[in-house]
Parts: sequence; structure tokens; C-alpha cells
Amino acid sequence: MSGEGWALVALLAAVVVGWILWIQASRVDRLHRKVLRSRATLEAQLAQRASAALELATSGALDPVESILVADVARRAASSAPAGVVHDGLEGTPDDDAPTVPDVDRALVESELSRTLRAVLAGHEDITDLADHPAAGDALGRLEHAWYRLEIARRFHNAHVAEVRRMRSRPLVRTLRLAGHAPMPAAFDMDDVPPSAWRTGA
Repeated sequence: MSGEGWALVALLAAVVVGWILWIQASRVDRLHRKVLRSRATLEAQLAQRASAALELATSGALDPVESILVADVARRAASSAPAGVVHDGLEGTPDDDAPTVPDVDRALVESELSRTLRAVLAGHEDITDLADHPAAGDALGRLEHAWYRLEIARRFHNAHVAEVRRMRSRPLVRTLRLAGHAPMPAAFDMDDVPPSAWRTGA
């Protein structure tokens, strides 16, 4: 084969290798974007649950102590939203002009809301009594639906994070740094077990 022939073969090989690397890098980027989309969905469901919990607390259906407990934790969960779900830096560096966000562990606050709501709702032997309350029925229904959607959203988010981590652990992706400077995404772990009455379909 002539020198021109070998040069053509080398050029084609370089094009094929470059195309393969571009495909891999694009896939990593798409997976990162999928994590960010699922994280935004998770954020929305956390906000919906905190809002429904606060509405339940102010409905008058709970006793004063229960109302204060639920309202306090729900407000803290809502106010911690600007801190983000996780602090892995995947969303990019914050703008210097952006307002400062609270330094809180979002998982701890959201888990505390789960435990508080479970304890309060467990104190009502028949949860349907709350559902029949004219001021609490809608809030309780929204809370149940938001909690269910939260479980699903967190599951999807963490599955997408695991998918990115598997992709980025491949030798080709890791060695050639096809993920660029993007930080490794982190899962969001919290206590999101719903009240027993909902789990058992009572």
C-alpha cells in the first residue's frame, strides 16, 4: 500500500475514533442533564409536600401542639429549598450576585418532616377522620399524593445518578476525561417512608 493509502487509513481511523469518543462524551453529557431534570422534579415534589404539610398544620384539624410541630418543620423544609437538594456542584457555581443560601443539610430537614408527620398521623387512630374534616381533607389528600410522587421522584433521581456513575467509571470515559470538569453527581438519601396507613392502603 502506498504512503497516501496508509495516510488515508490513518485519517479514517482517527475519524472513527473521534466519532466514538464524541458519542461517549455526548452520552455522559445527556446523562448529566437527565440527573438535573430529575433533580428539578424532586425539588418540586419536596416543595409540594412541605406546602401540603403546612396547610394541614393550619387547618385546625390537629391539636395545637401537633399543629405547631408540623408547621415548624414544614416551614424549615420550605425555607431550606434555596440550598438545593445536594451540594455536588453539578448545577454549576453560584452567581456572586445571587442571594446567599442557608447552610443546611436538606436530607436531615426533609427526613425530620417525614418523621414528624408520621408521628402526628399515627396519633390519629383512624386517618379517615382527618380526611373527613372539612378544612383538612384537601390538604391531607395533597400531602398523600405529594409524598407518593416524592418517593417516585427520589427513586428516579438516584437511579439516574447511579447510571452516570456507572458510565463515568468505564476506563475509556475515566482515562480520557470525557466527562470534562463536571463533578460527580450525588444521590439524595432521606427518610421518605410514608405513614403506615398509606402504606397498608388503610
